[in-house]
Amino acid sequence: MIPPQIDQLRRRLTDQYVVIDGNLAEWARFRGLVGQVKTINMNGHALVQFQGTADRAWYNIPVEHLRVVEKPAEPAEHPKASSQAGAKPAPTS
Repeated sequence: MIPPQIDQLRRRLTDQYVVIDGNLAEWARFRGLVGQVKTINMNGHALVQFQGTADRAWYNIPVEHLRVVEKPAEPAEHPKASSQAGAKPAPTS
């Protein structure tokens, strides 16, 4: 790819949410996961960080294997965790 094409891809895809499109065995572990494109590198591949796992690595994935999707909904915070953070124990009588 030539630099103008890479810059165009970078403007179009950076910060977009994507999923793996297709049934390639090498990307099967990411099937069903939503990732966010962090940038496009100089070989024209997207650097994608997938959500929903403890793995925070960026993966080098050819853009032809990605499909842009809507931003996923934020997971709801557990109500007990937020209410107990500043609560004092109740006095016993």
